[in-house]
Amino acid sequence: MYDLMVIGDDLASHVAATYASQKGINTLLVAESGLGGLHLIDDFVFNIDPAPITGLGPDQPALSILSELGIAVPEAQAASINPAFQVILPGHRIDFYNNLSSLTAELAREFPDLDADITDFYNMLLDASATFQKWLSEHQQIQPQTLKEYYGYLKNFPDIIKYKFAAVKFDKVLSQDPCLEKVWEAQQALLSGNIDDLLSFVSAFQYSTPLRGVSYFPQGKQFLFNALVEKLESNKGLYLSSHQINTVIRNKNIDMELKAPDGTISKVSGRDLIISTKSDKLSLLRGTHQYMNLSDWLRPAKAVYYPFTIFLGVAAKCLPEQLARHIAVVTDVDKDIYDDNLIILETSPPENDKDLTVARTSLTATVYLPDFEDNWTRDALSREADSILERLEGFLPFLKDNIKLFNIDKAIDISWEYRKVLTPKYKVRNAFFTSFAAKTHKTRFNNIFLTGSSLMTDAGFEAEIISGKQSALQIINKRK
Repeated sequence: MYDLMVIGDDLASHVAATYASQKGINTLLVAESGLGGLHLIDDFVFNIDPAPITGLGPDQPALSILSELGIAVPEAQAASINPAFQVILPGHRIDFYNNLSSLTAELAREFPDLDADITDFYNMLLDASATFQKWLSEHQQIQPQTLKEYYGYLKNFPDIIKYKFAAVKFDKVLSQDPCLEKVWEAQQALLSGNIDDLLSFVSAFQYSTPLRGVSYFPQGKQFLFNALVEKLESNKGLYLSSHQINTVIRNKNIDMELKAPDGTISKVSGRDLIISTKSDKLSLLRGTHQYMNLSDWLRPAKAVYYPFTIFLGVAAKCLPEQLARHIAVVTDVDKDIYDDNLIILETSPPENDKDLTVARTSLTATVYLPDFEDNWTRDALSREADSILERLEGFLPFLKDNIKLFNIDKAIDISWEYRKVLTPKYKVRNAFFTSFAAKTHKTRFNNIFLTGSSLMTDAGFEAEIISGKQSALQIINKRK
């Protein structure tokens, strides 16, 4: 009998299990696929998740939680890369540097007539972001939980109102320049799990990302998965990967039937359960009910776009110099950003020990496709892969001639399999009073709790780590 069982392949589930075990709770983590964040195709290594790693700077939430777990992040790798990312569209390339003067100067270079408007907006943005970050450091569940916390939230109203007015003013500026508008939409698509509220109060937190810092690990997010599993097991927790969950039955305790890779059937029980919102096993718990809690019914988080990624091994010589690790490419400034109009690229570090004529690099190209069955057939995804290469032709004219690896069948299989790990784009109705998209970890069952990025789309990448901790705290506080 376990104190806690956790179901999920995503980072939030790993954080939840590890955090609970760190507090002495006997924990089992069942990661059905055990996929993690890295994939090896031939001798090319690819990061799977296109989202930049954020929140690992000093005094930031993700680093703080990892420190609580005793997970040391190598300082050299956690350091902010510069530029944090690039946005490229016809006629423009913007490097998003990690200091304000360089960033605003770069935007002014590309949009000189709007220099004053951009500078004014960033000054207001930084104030709003600092207010939200302070709130987040003190209220990692984001939504106020008590009357005292609501009263504390009211103290932020002057800063919120000032930013709202600045956002409305800047929105008018964006509406008059399609290119600059697409730059802002591309940032949101790169950094946020929520497709709405480009200029909400919380959006200030997203747009300040370059200044807060983006980290890059050669192993990508696999470093975090590995560290969390190692810590879980050192806390005497059990990690099971590649185990199929046949049944989940909720009574006074939670009972699960598991099928091991060799076909062996076993049964496990736990007093409490945490399950990822990305897990398809939620359907076993809902029963005849569509929703797990009132929040789900009032403000559902609907996954509207899922990532599809092609994996390319290419000759390094075909890529431009000064290419950032993360690039958002917009191919048409007059089309909707999610209408086959955005490609997110990630490059691996260059092979500096090799001559450029023989050096190779891994390149991923990700698009977000509507969650309709017709978009996700093998034939449809093959056509999408061809479309990605065609659209990249104007940006990387020598790419096709320098591809050393391109396995479309493997790319399709990975994109299907990794739905349990990757963060889709959600449409979430914000809370009426606070305008936060954050949702509760509790369900209508007193021994089942949720975790996952869909509960905290306000927090971007950090949502995975914060949500994992918050779901574990539900169990820890219950034990008190």
